[in-house]
Amino acid sequence: MSRIRTLIIYISFSLLIFSANLAAETDDDRLKRELTEEELDARIGQMGEVEEIPEDFEFSKAENRLWFEDHLKNIEQPMRLYYEFSKTGSYEDGFVDSVYLDILKVNPDGTKNASLDFFSADKKQIVNPDNVTNIMGNPVLGIYMQGDVYEMNRLTEGHWRHFQKMIKIALRETATVEAIDFEFNGKQYTGEKIHFAPYLDDPHRQDFLRFADKYYEFVFSDEIPGMLYSIKTVIPDRSGEDKEPLVKESLTLLEVSSN
Repeated sequence: MSRIRTLIIYISFSLLIFSANLAAETDDDRLKRELTEEELDARIGQMGEVEEIPEDFEFSKAENRLWFEDHLKNIEQPMRLYYEFSKTGSYEDGFVDSVYLDILKVNPDGTKNASLDFFSADKKQIVNPDNVTNIMGNPVLGIYMQGDVYEMNRLTEGHWRHFQKMIKIALRETATVEAIDFEFNGKQYTGEKIHFAPYLDDPHRQDFLRFADKYYEFVFSDEIPGMLYSIKTVIPDRSGEDKEPLVKESLTLLEVSSN
């Protein structure tokens, strides 16, 4: 039973992205895209590699921090978390937008019911209601990473499942976690920074070499409501020294207020 539970949890990132995207598709698209769990697992990567999970598998510290932590356990009453997103870089036009996570209800079992407004106007992301009901993890993480792998899909014309798989492998095998101090609203906080670069050893990196040095940084703190303080992703420009990044994206918590 524990083995089955581990496998189900491990593909939760895949299913979160898949279910969130279905809301924007037509019925015909759904018929084409709906897959069994076995088919989903086999298609990760979409380039022939099938990942095997060993019997003695244990999640890494980085995986636990991102996907299995009760990020909302330090929220005891309804409140609003306001994050600002910024995209800059030399590759294409950037923009600034807002992300609002509203904790609407604290349930008796400690889970939360929430609403999530991720971007505005034509950039607004679709959020599956199931992903913000009876939740423990911060849903901003899942939606952000959903958008990230789709962006890599767009930039490289690769398959988003491949980028998703490489992120999962990096979190398990190469991600670093270090203690840091940072400032939020004029106060000093302690936390942890997770850093990983999932495509450095990607066997297919030559197919998207210009973007293959992309790296990710997450900052978490148990002292911050929702625990997620910031996310940063950078695609460096390796064409010369001191070049502006091709793409730099950041999402940072700016304000916490009572509902």
